[in-house]
Amino acid sequence: MDRTIDHVAFGGTELYELRAAANEVGLTPTYGGEHGTGTTHMAVVPFPDGSYLELIAPTLGTDAADAGFWPAHLAADAGPASWCLETDDAAATAKSAIDAGLPVDGPHEASRARPDGRLVEWDMSFEGADQRLPFFIRDRTPRSYRVPKAARNAAVRGLHTVVVATRDREATAALFARRHRYPSPVDINGPFSEFAVLPGTPLALCEPGGGALEARIDEVGEGPCAFLVGVTDLDRARNSLSLGPEIRYSDRHMAWFDHDLFEGRLGVVELP
Repeated sequence: MDRTIDHVAFGGTELYELRAAANEVGLTPTYGGEHGTGTTHMAVVPFPDGSYLELIAPTLGTDAADAGFWPAHLAADAGPASWCLETDDAAATAKSAIDAGLPVDGPHEASRARPDGRLVEWDMSFEGADQRLPFFIRDRTPRSYRVPKAARNAAVRGLHTVVVATRDREATAALFARRHRYPSPVDINGPFSEFAVLPGTPLALCEPGGGALEARIDEVGEGPCAFLVGVTDLDRARNSLSLGPEIRYSDRHMAWFDHDLFEGRLGVVELP
């Protein structure tokens, strides 16, 4: 498996709306159950490479502002909330962040009760003062408990790119260089203005330049604004996925999923 991103979190106020939207565009979510905090529940959209999209919302009767995970994003129906990398040693990973001069929240024990009664457990830690950096997860139970097996799809591979919206692209690139030794950004044609990729990484950066992205940063802060799933061929992907018009992405193409909840926030990109 060539999996770089473990998973991404896409949040809203109502899980049934997120699940319905996913089904409408050809993604198949599986209800994953309630988190141990009792304030959020989720559904999983697994991909063939082992990565997955997490749809997350407050549990019934919980105010989004009281959610245990990303309350501002859930309350605002902001969609992309955070992204996750896997680690073999949660404590060592947290120490590396501290050594890089970053604030760390964790590692914390966390869990989720699946509908079949099986308990999924993991350790997780968050880094930095906002959601730009990924959080880390280490499974305490087998990863197969957390991630259902995906159906085969010749055109779809898995999560490929996290687009982080930032007011200062140079400062954010420097943050990733310090923490993860990511390379300098390279400008390309893409779905947002001031758009750049960091070659060999799952990260792209954009600056708002006013408009919707500026309002998003005002509301939920800097961090992921879009997630892109890698596909081998855009035309073949349309056989199973409902996608909007093609958009140039460097010398390739991408498209947003054809749904109001996902427009500009969740899409696919042709693999290089």
